[in-house]
Amino acid sequence: GDVFPVGTTTVTYTATDIHGNTETCSFTVTVVDDTKPVISNCPSNINVTTGTGNTLCSQTATWTAPTADDNCGIATFTSTHNSGDVFPVGTTTVTYTATDIHGNTQTCSFTVTVVDDTKPVISNCPANINVTTGPGNTQCSQTATWTAPTAADNCGIASFTSTHNSGDVFPVGTTTVTYTATDIHGNTQTCSFTVTVVDDTK
Repeated sequence: GDVFPVGTTTVTYTATDIHGNTETCSFTVTVVDDTKPVISNCPSNINVTTGTGNTLCSQTATWTAPTADDNCGIATFTSTHNSGDVFPVGTTTVTYTATDIHGNTQTCSFTVTVVDDTKPVISNCPANINVTTGPGNTQCSQTATWTAPTAADNCGIASFTSTHNSGDVFPVGTTTVTYTATDIHGNTQTCSFTVTVVDDTK
């Protein structure tokens, strides 16, 4: 019924008779520590977004670190990532591992999910364009030209399309030209301008 420490303790019984003769009996009590550490306040799964105007395909995530305790003492308490680290778009598993002085381990895991919601950036969108059919034109239309804009994205452009191209022929009236940039995660951004063709052909 005694309490024994972790490790091996020798227990000895000694019998002594009324004339001083003795005899002993010994055995050992070995206590093995197989109690795992306890990790408290493991964070819940974390979701963050890249955010407006982010130029990187990643985001910082923060949390309150858990704590570890053990009946015999913690030897190490490590983590694959730390609060304040930058995480890439997608899901990353963060694992804390507590190891006690006798080699027992306990883990605590949660995920950090970074969602890309940053729209592409379209630069140098043309201003509205006005052209005339011109003298002697036999068509009720005219060609319009412009310098095409460019598109960039924090995670990468999947497609950059336009309803019309520089050098196309436009009918008399006003036509809206729209460029659409779509990134690899489906976020889109548009840039629009008008081409107005005025009929001044006599």
